[in-house]
Amino acid sequence: MNNRWLPWILLAPALILILALTIYPLFNTVYLSFRQYDMYSLMTGVSTWVGLSNYTETLTDPFFWTVTRNTVVFGMACVFGTMIAGLLVALLLNTKFKGSKILGIVILIPWVFPAVAGGIVWRWMFNDQYGVANYLLTQIGLTRFDGFAWFNSPWTAFTVIFFMIVWQSFPFIAVSLLAGFQTIPDTLYEAAEIDGANAWHKVTKITLPMLKPLLLILFILSTIWDFKIFDQIYVMTEGGPARGTYVLALYSWSEAFNSLNFGMASAIAMLMFVLLMFFIVIYIYFLREEKGGKRA
Repeated sequence: MNNRWLPWILLAPALILILALTIYPLFNTVYLSFRQYDMYSLMTGVSTWVGLSNYTETLTDPFFWTVTRNTVVFGMACVFGTMIAGLLVALLLNTKFKGSKILGIVILIPWVFPAVAGGIVWRWMFNDQYGVANYLLTQIGLTRFDGFAWFNSPWTAFTVIFFMIVWQSFPFIAVSLLAGFQTIPDTLYEAAEIDGANAWHKVTKITLPMLKPLLLILFILSTIWDFKIFDQIYVMTEGGPARGTYVLALYSWSEAFNSLNFGMASAIAMLMFVLLMFFIVIYIYFLREEKGGKRA
């Protein structure tokens, strides 16, 4: 057997499985987005071709644009919050101090929490009657938080969900960046110290430029994850109050399983896919620019 084909033969089972689990659902979603597909269609397999009707109805609905704004603003806030928290923790862990290894293990705990379990815990913590968050805030003198209903306003509900998402996501970023820090030669920092560079100069002139490709990749991954957030919002608010915490993933799910309008739900999912790809293309452009600059 030609050794050139051996890797492809070994990879074939995994590639077939990946294609079956990703390509087929994607094409099926595209197909459904052009059809009127409801519970009757699901039971009988009979559906009607409606062309772009699902897309035009979605794009002319003001609520879709409200949900899109929620998704973009909340998603980007989570991405930047996660990246900043992960970077600060990675910088802390990269310094040698007593207990740093134990701290490195402790920060991984939120990451291993299932999303649903984490959402239930945080919903309990911010319960207006028996939540520990209100208790602690009132104990330090902030009495206005006594019985404060965090989930009665979209703004405060999104704030709680934001901190929950960052809490659960930053360990992966921190561990990844810590691995990146350890690939930077110490000689660069030693040379910078000889030239009189302080800690800020070493971070901005050596650490961040050296980690730029890794940071861009982590931005891409965080964007993909945070724009698809569903579990935590569903567990903590179910999209309330009055659909005020809806994001596109929850909106698509609601159209499919509350309204039983699978065609419309597929159109919303495809529009979310296009929105996500827009941000991914921007990141990839900067990543290629970075590689091109290095080659030049």
